[in-house]
Amino acid sequence: MGYCSSSDISALTPHLVSGASDFTTSTSPTLAQVTAWISSGCSVVNAKLAVHGYGAISTTSIAYEFARQANALYGAWMAERSRISARVTNDPNTRDRQFKRDFTDMIDMLVELDLTRMGVSRTNRQPDNWAGGVDVQDKDDNSSDTSIVQPRFARGQFDNIESQKPRISGS
Repeated sequence: MGYCSSSDISALTPHLVSGASDFTTSTSPTLAQVTAWISSGCSVVNAKLAVHGYGAISTTSIAYEFARQANALYGAWMAERSRISARVTNDPNTRDRQFKRDFTDMIDMLVELDLTRMGVSRTNRQPDNWAGGVDVQDKDDNSSDTSIVQPRFARGQFDNIESQKPRISGS
């Protein structure tokens, strides 16, 4: 299951379906291949969302159309890649590379948005930066808490004990 359908991909790559409205078992690539690419494209979108703390996008979310277009671009990229022959030049402007750039741009735009405002739920939240306590009691509480990672270094740990210390005189 993906965010798009095979007809969304055929709309981006009409030359691959030879005028038909969708992929079939006789097209190259076949409908089964396109369906597999839709599934893997959906997985890529969901993985990118998960890294940023979001769950999958539901069909009722405003962001669903955005994910549908990204998924279709992924499928079009894979469909174009499947048709590349060995004689294609190393030109960066081939159709498959353009679809790849469009897909990565779309994904980057998607994760830059605050998707919670579009109805996408957060599965986990990145912790806010925390510098520790602000008074002595907080510091004592944190030093006795075993779930907090203790510092590796202590003040004065690297002092040279053989060096002379300055003397403070009272006169």
